[in-house]
Amino acid sequence: PCSSIRMASDPPLCPTMSDSRFCNVAPPPPGPCKSRPGQATDSEATRGMWKDASGAEGLQYTVLIVASGLIGIEIATIFLLTSMTISVTSDFGLSSVQQGLLMSFTAMGGLVGSLVIGHIADCKGRRPPVLCSLAFTAVFAFLAAHAKTYHALVMMGMALGFSLGIGLVPISVLLSETTPEGSRMFARGACQCLGGVCGFMMLVAVQFDDATFRHLHWRSLLRGLSFAAGCLFLLACSCLGESPRIVKMMDKQTRGFNSVWRNLSPASVLGARTCHRQGRHMMGSGKGDTTIRGQLNLVFSKRFYRTTIYIGVGAFIAGLVQGGHQYALPQILSKEMSLMNAATARMVISCFGVPMAPAAQYTATKLSRRAALSALGLSSMIVALSTALLGSWPSPQPPAVELIFCFAMSLDPYRAFLAGLLFGEIGADVFPASTAGFGASIVAVSIGVATILAPMLFESLLILTGTWATFYYIVSVLLALFLLTTWFAAPCVEPCGHREGDTVKEESPEGCDQNRQDDCKYGSLAQLQL
Repeated sequence: PCSSIRMASDPPLCPTMSDSRFCNVAPPPPGPCKSRPGQATDSEATRGMWKDASGAEGLQYTVLIVASGLIGIEIATIFLLTSMTISVTSDFGLSSVQQGLLMSFTAMGGLVGSLVIGHIADCKGRRPPVLCSLAFTAVFAFLAAHAKTYHALVMMGMALGFSLGIGLVPISVLLSETTPEGSRMFARGACQCLGGVCGFMMLVAVQFDDATFRHLHWRSLLRGLSFAAGCLFLLACSCLGESPRIVKMMDKQTRGFNSVWRNLSPASVLGARTCHRQGRHMMGSGKGDTTIRGQLNLVFSKRFYRTTIYIGVGAFIAGLVQGGHQYALPQILSKEMSLMNAATARMVISCFGVPMAPAAQYTATKLSRRAALSALGLSSMIVALSTALLGSWPSPQPPAVELIFCFAMSLDPYRAFLAGLLFGEIGADVFPASTAGFGASIVAVSIGVATILAPMLFESLLILTGTWATFYYIVSVLLALFLLTTWFAAPCVEPCGHREGDTVKEESPEGCDQNRQDDCKYGSLAQLQL
């Protein structure tokens, strides 16, 4: 029957032996085996599609919609929390240091969520964490809107960040696993664009509520955010499916054990044990151990530790730029800009995301990873240095300096989109498939740590030096070091290996060393059967 045979594309049961002395398994049938409803054939896997019982290829687009909505909720949350800083300070009578606690604790919650969810998503699947994330986001945003004290608001903000953290990592990996390799960057760019539209809608709401940020009705805006998360949760419950790779891996494990023990003869027990030991040796080498210790051993192994450190430090610097700039920008616009009010200026900057999103997607798709990371570093340096120039110039600044600042801010959406595209995809595909969630967690945790430190660092340097330009000068120095490392000492960050569901190539990705080529050759542990 169809359920008891192995497909022609399946690897041999003994991964290191080509003969059948120890594997008493019948050869595959000459013709293709039609899959049962809910299972993916090889041609469907090659296209990256996953058919349901009705044959509809709808999961990929559902994932795209849910991923865009979740990213949009994250962007809208950041815009709202940074915009309401001045109003919250006035409502609760906060000091300058206390102003940054809300954003820092929200980022800390996101850090904790990203740290714990990567391993869980690799073992239990991608769909459950995404559903929990949306449900918790709706609940905690509603509770934050009714916080009576600043301490309660900070705690609800931390819970809100945790809720977003446990959803962004698995949805990022799920998006990669349900999209053909050639279209992954396009899908990720589409999610960033649609998420940016959701963030822009929050800025529009802020503009109509209070363009000066001084008397913002932030409680009503938080209730609206809770309603949006609840609607997306209902959509995900009804339409979002599980990752095909996770489903196939679980199905192969079940069928593998049944098939082997059904066909194994007593005379081949010794050979089966030998094959099992050899397979376990390959598992221990990092091809697919899904325990926390095994995944840590893989990402910090000899072949991956330089890549892990590089993308971790790069994500930290990107998070420092993103978190610090998003926190500081409303205060800078409300105090320094004379050409337009703060909310209008922020909306104008966000509007530049319309042409900059395709430009960022073109950069991430057509250029190599190293060249794209260099473009990210250069655009971030332009934003940081122009902001530092505005802060260093004595008030009132001449219109020419403000125009230079506004021109540099037009690159800010490009920088944000490009950072999301690059680090979102690098964390998901630079490591083997069985560690994709853990790799995405490394990027998310690095960004989370930087986002926690950025507001406190900004406020501390403002108190010590009397100007916020010092923060941007420090960020510029870090970006310069990152660029030098990218140009002269960066490890390979190209995709290594291909996930199940893509056409497996014989050649390894260009630029990987020999060890990485071996890893691409053998593939993930999901392909090894007892």
